[in-house]
Amino acid sequence: MFRYSADSTRAVRGKPDVLDLSVGSEAYFSIDGGKTALFGNKLATGRYNGDGDQASHWKDAVGCTGQIGILDPTFCFGQEGEVTALDLAAYDAMGWNTSVDVLRNPNYVATTASIYRQFASLVPEPGSWALMLTGFAMMGATLRGRRTRTRVTFAA
Repeated sequence: MFRYSADSTRAVRGKPDVLDLSVGSEAYFSIDGGKTALFGNKLATGRYNGDGDQASHWKDAVGCTGQIGILDPTFCFGQEGEVTALDLAAYDAMGWNTSVDVLRNPNYVATTASIYRQFASLVPEPGSWALMLTGFAMMGATLRGRRTRTRVTFAA
């Protein structure tokens, strides 16, 4: 959908770059119909007959320097992941709703650690669950005990 490369056959006149779903070609991610590679990116060439990485991921960074984004196919030992503007642009193009305008924030980076810190506190601790369930049980017992029972007696 958004994977383009130079048309080496020049089969399409007047259009140097074409939509490319093949394996082994030097492809890039583009949101403007192949005119430019968004933020100068490159995509992996494919697992089979390519560079060994999935074709849906960014081209692997050399060594342990400069991670391209969370869609970088490899992480080095001890390296934390980074979600970049390029990642968010790819997910936005696929149909996800993102809250970051990557065209206005091309240098956006969020580490996996900062994302964890932002959302981890939203999950209640087991102690909180136990306290909540105990409270519901006590409320239920109290309400059950307060029920008034109507007694009907018949005259003999």
